Order: sequence, then structure tokens, then C-alpha cells
Amino acid sequence: MTPGTRTSNPPEGGMKSVEARPDRRSRKVEQILVAACDLFLEHGFDAVTMDMVTRVSGVSKATLYVHFANKEALFEAVVTDEAKRITDTIWLSDVEVGDVPTALNRVARNFIDIFTASRCVQLWRAAIGAVPRFPGIGRVVFEAGPVVVTERLARFFTLADEKGLLDVPNPTLAARQFVSIVRGDLDVRGILSLELPPKAEIEEQIEEGIALFLARYQRRDGMSRRS
Repeated sequence: MTPGTRTSNPPEGGMKSVEARPDRRSRKVEQILVAACDLFLEHGFDAVTMDMVTRVSGVSKATLYVHFANKEALFEAVVTDEAKRITDTIWLSDVEVGDVPTALNRVARNFIDIFTASRCVQLWRAAIGAVPRFPGIGRVVFEAGPVVVTERLARFFTLADEKGLLDVPNPTLAARQFVSIVRGDLDVRGILSLELPPKAEIEEQIEEGIALFLARYQRRDGMSRRS
């Protein structure tokens, strides 16, 4: 068992842990999640203990276990919240289909900015480090992050196709291709603590990636296949 990891057995004092999802509206839950996130990002999954979380968050151990059955449940809540914050930052609600190049340019830059930020890199490292002892966290991160971004892009490409702006027979595949083109090797560089390319090179990667993508999916007949 990982040091500091607790099972779902009742903690000290006999209080039973609750399996239901924590109430994000609770001030105590917010305190716990903020403290736990900082600890996990700084120290990684294995090094953090539930005692550390209680000290930093200022809540009692009994309160902590009321909301989170064990360290795995707490880590899952943290990475889910962080993944949602990241995906919401990448895909802003006011992105519109009307001007496809401008929309893709904005999304690509949001993606690169957040993906290369130290907080995001730390999250990826923490999740990867936890996988050997907590295999299920890999799917949690994947579904809360990359899958959400792909789905939102796929919906965007579906609408662009319906409006006759692009010709996208497989929107999900197109979404994966777009992310891969603009991301390049920046994620690997970040995880391995390697220096990122100069800003001008990243800009060129984004612009050329979008141009390549649009060249593949531009509509040549000027009509929607669904019209």
C-alpha cells in the first residue's frame, strides 16, 4: 500500500467515510481540494499523505474522510477539477464557427499557452507518477482532459461542415489531428523538463499547423454535404 494511502475503512473516531461525490459548494471541500492540489502538484501522488492534507487545509481528519474515502478518491477529485479548468480555458464559450481560421487560431493558442504552463505540466507528471499504484487515474485524466477537448473540437468541425465552411467526413479524427499538429512535441518537452522552442518557433508551428489542417479540410465545392 502506498504510504499515506488509506482504505475505505472508517478513520479515527469511528466516523464512516462517504462514497458519494464531494459537494463542491462546501467551503470545507474547497479548502481540502485547494490544499491537496498544491500538495500533489508539488510533491507527487506517492509523497502526499492525508495527514499532510489536513494540516495544510486546516480541516480535521474526520472532516477530510467524510468527503474523501481515501487518497485515491481525493487525487481523482483534484485531477478532475484541474482537467476541467484546463479544458474550459482552452475552449472558451464564445468561440464561434463563422470564422474558422480565427477560431482555430484562438483555440490553438489557448491550448499551447495552458498546455505549456507549469501547473499543467505538474499535473501531467503527478498523474503519470500515480499510474503504477493507481492505474485507474490514467483513464480519469484522459476522459476529463483530452477526450473533452476532442469532443468539443469535433462538434465545432461538425457545425463547420454543416455550414459548408469545411469538408470534414470524420470530425473526431479531424479533432485528434488538429491537436496533434499544433501540439507537436511540446508536451514531451514539458514532461521531461526540456527547454521549449523560442516563441517565434512555436508561433510558426501553430500557424503552419492550422494552414496544413485547413488545406486538408477546405470545402472545394462550396456546398455542405448535408444541405
